[in-house]
Amino acid sequence: MNIIQSNEYGNVSLTQHTADVAILHVEHAKSKASVSLYGGQVLSWQPRGHEDVLWMSSATEYQSGKAIRGGIPLCWPWFGPFNDAGNHGFARQSQWKYTEITISAEHVTLVLEFVGEQCHGAWPHSFKLTQTLVFGEQFTQSLAITNRTDKTFECTGALHSYFRVSHPENVTVPNLDRCTFDDKITQQNGVADELVNCEGPIDRIYYTNQSQKIMDSGLRRIIDVESNGCEQWVLWNPGQAIADQMPDIHPGGFNEYVCLEAANTQWITVPAQQSIEMSQRVKVTPLDKHG
Repeated sequence: MNIIQSNEYGNVSLTQHTADVAILHVEHAKSKASVSLYGGQVLSWQPRGHEDVLWMSSATEYQSGKAIRGGIPLCWPWFGPFNDAGNHGFARQSQWKYTEITISAEHVTLVLEFVGEQCHGAWPHSFKLTQTLVFGEQFTQSLAITNRTDKTFECTGALHSYFRVSHPENVTVPNLDRCTFDDKITQQNGVADELVNCEGPIDRIYYTNQSQKIMDSGLRRIIDVESNGCEQWVLWNPGQAIADQMPDIHPGGFNEYVCLEAANTQWITVPAQQSIEMSQRVKVTPLDKHG
């Protein structure tokens, strides 16, 4: 483990986890966290006094060409399938670099960048992604998307957060109840229905940008998630039948998380030589404080 920055408040170190995957480790008085430079992917965030907020599969393969299962994969420059080019774009399977580390009394800030052009035949544009991660008692993540060309381009994307829960049947997301959604399982669009719990299979795109609360009666905690620059929320848990066909989910792992993803599932325009940003803020409070 190579410590690359430290002071009286904490430190950030770098390890070579596998041949393809280097991981930044954050140790701070307020929280600890880890981030893979492969995919620019947050793997964990644990504020002091709480269990880890994010879920990771113990069966994931940390190697080039394969997505890391868990944490917060970045779906970009497309969400879902696109022109037979595979799911969720190439950002989560690309190498990023860290450009800035700041350790203060309240938090640790990491800035990561991914610059490219002609990265995929289906999406050949020149771009820069700048991801700013702030780990403290709360966690904030912002993704700035810069168009480095002289023409507009379009993209979709999501902050594909895997939130650790006691069991999806113990979890409600009350602000999604009765909201309009498209159901990717039934292929019904524009549905509004009761959301009893988050037990899979469930795969919905909700058309709201309202802040959300993941209420977990098992872990007795609330995960508050607020997004900016995102127009939808994606709620996903594969359920057992689908998860059993996914070798990078360890046995029973599907019952340990709920994905609630701040997303832009519809194409958005990035003007030439300009930037847009999508972000989320996450905090955790004990459920007992809310009665």
